[in-house]
Amino acid sequence: MLSHTDHQLLEKAQTNVSVILDNDADATLFISMLVKIADSCSNNITVQQYVFTRIEEVLGLGIDYTGIDAESYGVKHAVKFTTDGQNLIDGPFLKALNNSDLYLQKSASLGLACLYTSRDGSIAALVDWINLKLLSSDNGVFEMALPALTMLCRREAARDIFVSKGGLGNIVSIIKRLGANGNAQHIYELTFILWTISLNVDKYTSLFLSSGTVPALVDLISAAPSRKVVRMSVSTLSNIASGSNDDILAEMLTAGLDKLLCNMIAANAHSQAGDPEVENDVKTLNDTLIHNYRELSTFDRWTSEVQSGALRWGIVHTEKFWRENNKFLEKDDFKHLKSIISLLKSSDPTIVRIALHDLGEFTRFYPNGRVVVSHLGGKEIALSLLSSENTDIQSEALQCVSKIMVTNWEFMR
Repeated sequence: MLSHTDHQLLEKAQTNVSVILDNDADATLFISMLVKIADSCSNNITVQQYVFTRIEEVLGLGIDYTGIDAESYGVKHAVKFTTDGQNLIDGPFLKALNNSDLYLQKSASLGLACLYTSRDGSIAALVDWINLKLLSSDNGVFEMALPALTMLCRREAARDIFVSKGGLGNIVSIIKRLGANGNAQHIYELTFILWTISLNVDKYTSLFLSSGTVPALVDLISAAPSRKVVRMSVSTLSNIASGSNDDILAEMLTAGLDKLLCNMIAANAHSQAGDPEVENDVKTLNDTLIHNYRELSTFDRWTSEVQSGALRWGIVHTEKFWRENNKFLEKDDFKHLKSIISLLKSSDPTIVRIALHDLGEFTRFYPNGRVVVSHLGGKEIALSLLSSENTDIQSEALQCVSKIMVTNWEFMR
């Protein structure tokens, strides 16, 4: 039951909620009442919608309070949603996430994400909900999940949880699925999330490589769906390049980022937006790649490509490359050869074809390569691909198997 004071606060809020929030005692009572109603009336969608809309106002989400910075306003009152100053009363929010009403889900998730940027609670539960939405084939769920994730990723601890649950790979996969012709706002929000993760580049270097983050962002810069997407993509790559792992730079060179940046500078495209930060990021990133270009061998580039799992036809998949570099695959008990064999099971036909090509060329040039490849299971998988439904894979598999089984391949050409 609501008290007389509660009713008075509700009536006052109908007129101007900022009047209540500017009075600390009234704000404490008002927020406590909203949380209580949200918890006790979880089955009444109309009441829930009202309560969580009011909570959005309290946190300054989507409301332009004159003369007040919305972000600091939300943080100011976050403590009033806790039991001890730090741990949130997040039960009502989490229950609302499982409600069938989409408006309620979006409102509750955004409010909860805002509170988690400064307070503790079941952050993992919100991350699980977001990941579930992101994995949906319905692009409409982005309207619910992305605003909350964009807010949540402002906190490093929350980003760590998101990445630990496969979030980085999910974001890159979505960017690839949407492509440059996807919704520009959605792509911008996705690249913003990658940017927040790139602030701790050394912590996530291996994931940036394995997820294909670099080629995905390079493709966005090349397609330039909007200025803000290009700006965020360049800034993210600049952060990633600042890390201590040269494999990242090799990946960028392999993806052709150096040529793309040179073209942007030549056309003065990097300064046309009038954003000094973009101009600086482009120049810094370009200088870094030029400085490291000669230091990174073609084998470094091939290694980077294999680690990312995003194989692309180019100079590291030629007869000359394999003639000169086949013995480098001995390192770490044929670690990279094992990676190539695992890529034969990729769902991407192009990656499978290139992996077959590389496996065949290794066998052809490496002393006793046929025995090594057979021992590691490469021959068996290549044989199975002879019956692939994809005729291009069939053709590449036939050449690969021939190189494995025939001693003098040159005489069969």
